[in-house]
Amino acid sequence: MKNPASPKSPRNLDKHRFEAGQQCQKRLWLDHHEPVESEPPSSRRAMSVVGQQLLDLARSVFPKGILIEAKTFAKALATTKEHLAAGDSVLFGACFEHEGVEARSDILVQHKDGQIDLYEVKSGVKIKHRYVNDLALQMHVVESAGHKVRAAFLLHVNAKYVHKEGSDYPPMQLLRSADVTNKVRKQLDQVRIRLPHFQAALADDSVLALPMGTFCTVPFACPHLARCTAEGPKLPLRELPELTRTQELELHKDGIEDLPSIDPKRPGLSFKQRRTLACLQSGEPITEPFVREELRQCAHPLHFVALATLTEPLPRFEGQRPWRHLPYAFACHTLHRDGRVETTSFAHIDKTDPRPAFIAALAKHLEIGGTLLCWDKEPLDALRELLDDLPAAKAAIRTVLGRQQIDLMQLFDAGVFHPALRGHQDLVATAKTLLGKADHPDALGPDAWRDAVEKASTPRARSATKEKLAAEIQAGLAWQTEQLLELFRKYAEVTEIRLKPPTSEIPTAAKPAPKPLPKPLPKPLPKPLPGQ
Repeated sequence: MKNPASPKSPRNLDKHRFEAGQQCQKRLWLDHHEPVESEPPSSRRAMSVVGQQLLDLARSVFPKGILIEAKTFAKALATTKEHLAAGDSVLFGACFEHEGVEARSDILVQHKDGQIDLYEVKSGVKIKHRYVNDLALQMHVVESAGHKVRAAFLLHVNAKYVHKEGSDYPPMQLLRSADVTNKVRKQLDQVRIRLPHFQAALADDSVLALPMGTFCTVPFACPHLARCTAEGPKLPLRELPELTRTQELELHKDGIEDLPSIDPKRPGLSFKQRRTLACLQSGEPITEPFVREELRQCAHPLHFVALATLTEPLPRFEGQRPWRHLPYAFACHTLHRDGRVETTSFAHIDKTDPRPAFIAALAKHLEIGGTLLCWDKEPLDALRELLDDLPAAKAAIRTVLGRQQIDLMQLFDAGVFHPALRGHQDLVATAKTLLGKADHPDALGPDAWRDAVEKASTPRARSATKEKLAAEIQAGLAWQTEQLLELFRKYAEVTEIRLKPPTSEIPTAAKPAPKPLPKPLPKPLPKPLPGQ
């Protein structure tokens, strides 16, 4: 069924829509006809800033480059043709078009024989498949427009780069150039096959009937996820834990579109999948015995810890490397064997390096030993990076890393099943379901914390503002650690030993026996008489 005339003017298929089509043709249609217009989260805005920084840095290596500036794509296309015809060697943002498909190049180098090198700048530290697909689309359009591409290069961040605080980023050290020409050419046939299907999907609203699937959140969450979820079944297949693409296709082939329709005894299901389906069918929670045993074996004192970190693609501080987790706040509820609960928290909300003070404060609290219990131990594991980045604090870092660690999210994901949950990635949802806790205003997410840190790091931020923001972050972390403590108490089923003062009168300690007096000296012998 053809889509009725759209009020929007026709637009070419570009790399953003091409990427959307690879994820889902329904997303491609919606991105084109009904795009989601909302304020991007701070993490996305931060990545946009980093992307522009890297692009400017890469272009600085080509001092004779000419930037294609135009208000419309048609004008940019014409300007690109003029510069290439004039023999200009380096263009930034060169534009090409072929049969309704357009492409822009971050950096284009034209050789004297007219052949072209394409450079794509990416913030990642590895060569990813979608990066190669991006260049493959560019190569297809450029060559279809009548040019010959000699080579394709990916400029990506060098993971081994070590920053010197206060200095500019040296482009030849921060960025690595990878020749991906062969990888890109191997994808050209797939690009040529996909493009007609994607262009047809743009004009056919029957793609809106496509079911949801594992691809809805891979490699990123689709911007239309909320809409599709509301329109789909209450318990879609994609909520089945450990669902593979092969399983998903087989279920669709058998006409199964939601979780209640799956037989828990169906061949090929994992233990976790069978337990999830059994829990749904019975309507009763299921807790595996190993959960209680694992919790009971934890050595006291028990430190329920929550960390706040920022992932920074570009390093800012001395010795820092790209894409490191930057820890800046933590909270901890410590349960002692006698039932005492000790609380502590820390937050460094400033533009200065938070790592030394953070790790020193956390190590000092953990000096007494015991077990660390957290929700998703990735931030704890990332502290190992500081051994390389912060050598002066190795002793404190090893104090933290040397403690036994229990990831409650992983433990509960493997052994605690509830009809209202299909996983435990969200602590707020888990606490609400398993503990009956209502949503809490202090349960802030990473984007809210990033906003707070950025606000506190501005030059005009007052000390009172910084203290308030730090207190908000600490309160959010403390709320998390309190939920971890309550989850432990409920699922460990341990009666805590509480020391009570004796009711009877405390007996007086026996007095030590007095030291024996020194023996008296022997009496002196009598003096002899005269003449004797």
